[in-house]
Amino acid sequence: MQNSKKQTINVLALKFERQRAKKVLKYFNEASTKYLEEKWEGSLEQSGKFIEAVIKMLWVQAGKQIANHRNFSVGTTANSFLNGQVTKKDLPDENLRLVIPRSILLIYDITSNRGGRHDSDIYEPNKVDAQMILPICAWILVELIRYSDSDVPTTEEIKATIESIVSEKVPFFEKIDDRIYVNKKTKSANECALLILYSVYPNRLTKQQLTDCVTLHPYKKNALHLERMTQYIDVDSKNRILLRTPGRQEAENILRRKK
Repeated sequence: MQNSKKQTINVLALKFERQRAKKVLKYFNEASTKYLEEKWEGSLEQSGKFIEAVIKMLWVQAGKQIANHRNFSVGTTANSFLNGQVTKKDLPDENLRLVIPRSILLIYDITSNRGGRHDSDIYEPNKVDAQMILPICAWILVELIRYSDSDVPTTEEIKATIESIVSEKVPFFEKIDDRIYVNKKTKSANECALLILYSVYPNRLTKQQLTDCVTLHPYKKNALHLERMTQYIDVDSKNRILLRTPGRQEAENILRRKK
């Protein structure tokens, strides 16, 4: 993770101020983390910070000054690129001068009005918004990397770099096909099972699926005792297991544990 992050910052710093590049990558990482943890509102909030950091970086790159950080407006600044205040001479790259600001306006509009236009009885508005916004943020980051050093990246190389940043940023869970890995030391097979169920919540796993995932870790099948987890789980008529509120709280306690 650190190598991918450092390399990306070094590439961005070829054209942009290093401190601004660090902020851009920091917010992208945090938006990705919240997204993969299914914390949709948190992902949207960090995406909003990401686009603010990006538009500030582009504004400075175009030779403009940020007069008042407290009163800085993402929407007003993005529109300034589109209404001709930033010229081709200021910023020759068309994607940075026009396409990214348009994308930023879309994200800004949605993150500024989270959930306000949706019927939440039909679907989870923050989830739908986050699922649309994070790929756009990733595309913006790809374009910033491309602009910074045309020799480094092919499209696939940039994609691999960003995917490594996203996947490694979330330290606790890793999903490969149907296999779920817990990258957190656990004291028992039951603790491992709690974290696996936490990672897929609000979805259910069958007993067999859960057992298979637990045995990917240093635990044998007979080390898992679901009868000791009754206060934490709900098992439906098809033997599918859902983590209840006390179980989620216990899983979060395990994740916060330092050792």
